[in-house]
Amino acid sequence: MTVINGDLKSEKYQKGEFKKMIIVNQNKDEFVNFENIMCVNITDCQEDGFLISAGFIIGRDDNYRELGYYKTEERAKEVLKAITEIYQANKLIECCKDITTQNQITEKFLEAKMTPFKYEMPKE
Repeated sequence: MTVINGDLKSEKYQKGEFKKMIIVNQNKDEFVNFENIMCVNITDCQEDGFLISAGFIIGRDDNYRELGYYKTEERAKEVLKAITEIYQANKLIECCKDITTQNQITEKFLEAKMTPFKYEMPKE
C-alpha cells in the first residue's frame, strides 16, 4: 500500500524518513504537515457551520488553512478529537525502537483501513 509520503514497506519509510503526519483537507485538494501547525481552531461561521482551521506563523503574519466545515460544534469537536488520537497513535509508532514492533503497529493501522501518519478530514 502506498501513502502520499512514501511506501510503507520501503527502506526510507523503515528508517523514519517519511514519518511526518499530514492532514488532508475536507475537499481532498490540499494537505498540511502537522509539524508546521501552531494551532487548530474551531470557529462558529454562523450559517456555514463550524470551521476547523490550522494556524501557521510565517514571518510575522498568521496564516490559516481551512480543513473542513461541520454542521454542529459537537461534530467539529469529535473531528478535532480524532485528529488528536491519530497524532498520539503515530507518536507511539515513532517511540518504538524495535522495527518489528513498528511493523506490527503499522499492520494494525492497515487492518483498520487507516494509513499511518495521515488524517483525512471527513465530509460530515
